[in-house]
Amino acid sequence: MLIKARAAIPYSMSIIDLTTTKKPDLALRLKLLAKIGEHKPYNCFQCIRCTSGCPSMKMLELKPHEIVSLASLGFIEELIASGTVWACATCLKCKERCPQAVAPVDLIFALRNLAVEKEAKVPESFLRSLSAILETGFVQKPQDTVTRKMEKVNREKLDLPKFHEPDEKFKAAFFKVLELFQE
Repeated sequence: MLIKARAAIPYSMSIIDLTTTKKPDLALRLKLLAKIGEHKPYNCFQCIRCTSGCPSMKMLELKPHEIVSLASLGFIEELIASGTVWACATCLKCKERCPQAVAPVDLIFALRNLAVEKEAKVPESFLRSLSAILETGFVQKPQDTVTRKMEKVNREKLDLPKFHEPDEKFKAAFFKVLELFQE
């Protein structure tokens, strides 16, 4: 009965499907380990503290501890292909909570960098956020809002200072930070 119900649903490859049909790529695993420095995924003993504090947990196909486990095993291509690495909020809670100093977020940054290197598809929302930072200095552009009296207001109407577009110094610093993540 379960098989029939599943067949009716349009099938898409999940990370579990990918890892059961592929072999680990140990060369790519070594490349990933070189990118993350001292925060090695093989030190993880799966206590799940990183996952228990993750605000993105419900949006992730894989939880932070599962990402670490699959990276340890060498399923790097599958992690990149899953798109899970782009759903991370990069709040750093997993890094703070890890008793083994594994830092799943650093691993996720390294996986994102590998995804870009391999020309994997980067989500449009992520690219929009980068563009907004370059244009305004913020992840989101300033927006009008509605008061309790259903009046539409903006910064000017509230006598708040105007946002100034980022100068060239900011843009240069931003690109420098982006380059650090590509190393």
